[in-house]
Amino acid sequence: MKANFHKLNYPIEQAFHIRKDVREYFDDHWHFHDMIELVYIQHGQGGRYIGDSIDAFSDGEVVLVGAHLPHVWKSNFFEDQLPLQKKCVSIVIQFPEDFLGINFMSLPEAKHIKFLFKRAERGIVFMDNDRKVLAKKITSLLKLEGMERLIKFIDILNYAAKSINYQLLASPLFVDTITDSDNKINKVFEYIMDNFTEDIQLTTAASLIGMNKTSFCRYFKKRTKKTFSSFLNEVRIGHACKLISQDRIPITESAYLSGYNSPSYFYKQFKEITGVSPTEYQAKLI
Repeated sequence: MKANFHKLNYPIEQAFHIRKDVREYFDDHWHFHDMIELVYIQHGQGGRYIGDSIDAFSDGEVVLVGAHLPHVWKSNFFEDQLPLQKKCVSIVIQFPEDFLGINFMSLPEAKHIKFLFKRAERGIVFMDNDRKVLAKKITSLLKLEGMERLIKFIDILNYAAKSINYQLLASPLFVDTITDSDNKINKVFEYIMDNFTEDIQLTTAASLIGMNKTSFCRYFKKRTKKTFSSFLNEVRIGHACKLISQDRIPITESAYLSGYNSPSYFYKQFKEITGVSPTEYQAKLI
């Protein structure tokens, strides 16, 4: 899944842009842009891909995505089920970090919001009651105009910045490397995200950046602090968890759809990464 840069047509006369999207399903490309993005999923279910984080999403999700962080929400559907899908609805707010001027974030009153934006570089999903409060505040924003809308938006950021009920999504290493001036590791990430459900060859990954296998393994470990196989397994198991939990696909089929040809190896990696077996993980969902 290669991340494409999206140039946003940002209205210069507004501090931020808000829109309500209503569509049959979410099926965008994995992309990034130079704006911070606050997303409220009013209706929809499927998979959320943010950096190297893969998880399920459902109605009511609220996520803050930092600038330049690749992301996409994709609905779950099969062609014969498509007519039965209810409409997918989201409210999206996009804004630059300096939406109130370059000096605003330097003010002591705004330091917690500045820290919020720093955390958003990894992507933030809000949870529990904070998610519900933010969803309500975001929805009310659509009815406001002018200064009232701007004040309410600052109130939303203030509330989000003070929240303790959240989870960071992308790994620190992914964030450190995705904006790295050394584009080699980004090519490898793109190759993995685009092909992890298929048979990925180490020699192919190495050839993308003009290295042999030995040099590539040393390079990848130095840049990510993980082996190539460890990183690949984490991405695949994350995808398998989504298939099992959200799509309700049987364990063995989820293994094959996540790039594993050996069920026994899949079981071993699943428990090593999640701490539980696929059967135990599935049982917790019942």
